[in-house]
Amino acid sequence: MNVLIPIVSVLSLFVAAPVIVFSFILGLKKSDNETKKLQYQKEMLELEVKKEELQLRRLEAESKQYDRLINE
Repeated sequence: MNVLIPIVSVLSLFVAAPVIVFSFILGLKKSDNETKKLQYQKEMLELEVKKEELQLRRLEAESKQYDRLINE
């Protein structure tokens, strides 16, 4: 019984503690990567919206040009 206490304490010190710490660090990195991924997706969607707005403006300008040609 007295031999088990030092063995368990050494195992918990060199095995269990690092496993807990590194799993916590990996969990933080994973959540940070997920946050960055979502930010990039948001930026991509914003750029898509801007692209569509520019395309709409181009079509409006084209339409005005055709209206002028028709009305002349």
